[in-house]
Amino acid sequence: MSYVTVMRYIRFCSAAAAAAAIATGLTSGPANAADPDRVPCSGTALALAITNARNGETLDLRRDCSYHLMAALPAITRSLTIRGNGATIVRDGAATPAFRIFEVSSGGDLRLKELTVRGGYLPTGNGAGIHVNSGGGLRLSKVDVLDNTATESGGGIAVETGGSAEIKSSYVAFNNAFDGGGLYTAGSVTTENSEFARNHARRAGGAVYQAGGMTFVGMNVIRRNTAAGTTEGGGLYVRSGSMEIDGSKITNNTDTGDRGGGIYNNANLKLVKSKVSGNVVGGRAGQGGGIYNTGTGVLLLKGTEVSRNSANGPNASATIVSVGGGIYNNGGSVALDHSTVRDNASTSAPGGVFTTNLVSVTASKVTHNIPTNCSVGLVPGCTD
Repeated sequence: MSYVTVMRYIRFCSAAAAAAAIATGLTSGPANAADPDRVPCSGTALALAITNARNGETLDLRRDCSYHLMAALPAITRSLTIRGNGATIVRDGAATPAFRIFEVSSGGDLRLKELTVRGGYLPTGNGAGIHVNSGGGLRLSKVDVLDNTATESGGGIAVETGGSAEIKSSYVAFNNAFDGGGLYTAGSVTTENSEFARNHARRAGGAVYQAGGMTFVGMNVIRRNTAAGTTEGGGLYVRSGSMEIDGSKITNNTDTGDRGGGIYNNANLKLVKSKVSGNVVGGRAGQGGGIYNTGTGVLLLKGTEVSRNSANGPNASATIVSVGGGIYNNGGSVALDHSTVRDNASTSAPGGVFTTNLVSVTASKVTHNIPTNCSVGLVPGCTD
């Protein structure tokens, strides 16, 4: 066999071996240079990686791995990105101690991407899935926050006064808390192109409970959340601060108490090009199937539809009645601007808009509600 033939044979064998190594994922050195190192598929390895991470570092998780936690992860005290690649971080079953999944301390900036955060449980405190302290920041992108339970506030996520969060293209669902089943916030929150679904509050704010600060809700779906206390807000409870809802749907939420199947507002709330539909308040004196607005609440609806909501609780007496299937305003400020309130219903009249004081109406319609459309003489242009 000639020298040339031997060398050709060696080169052929080497190429074949390299191709096989690439196919089986056994390459090392330069062949792996384009792929980031990934955290081994274990809760212990993840905790160690967070502890050792440098400021600004990105941790890549194993694709579709479940990182089972037997103890709480280290608090986030610096800038850190965790790219999940479809992985799940989950508290490991009922036999493990109670703890939240992520804690973001002052100075911490946590960015989560393509990840599921699941199963946090807190017998005391806020934020079983993710807790953001004052001075901390959180950014979610394509993150599922599921099945977390807090005895106090914010089953899925809690943002304290002075904290901030951006929630984008994410899914917050099946979480449980006393207030704010999905999200509790007293800080600054922006949530866009996300969905809050099937969260539960044992008192108020099935999806979101806002205790202060500022919240922007853009192109979101807030649906099938529940509040089971004697108070309010099957979907949203806005206690303080300001909230703007733009291009969003608040649909099919339920309050088994007395005020606000979809939304309870005690602050500054603006809805723009949004839809409040199919929500129910079912208490015996249910008020505001779609929206309940209190004496200190300032409510502006601009290009918004309030439809097919109901206050359907049984009337307990002549003075305790279910009323205002669409909107119930108890002495607050309400303005309808190019908006529609239609096809709502309540056990007692009116079914569209009940108000104790004059409502501002600009190019808006209150129509096709039952038993009647609105409080007589207090909603300009409205007739029954």
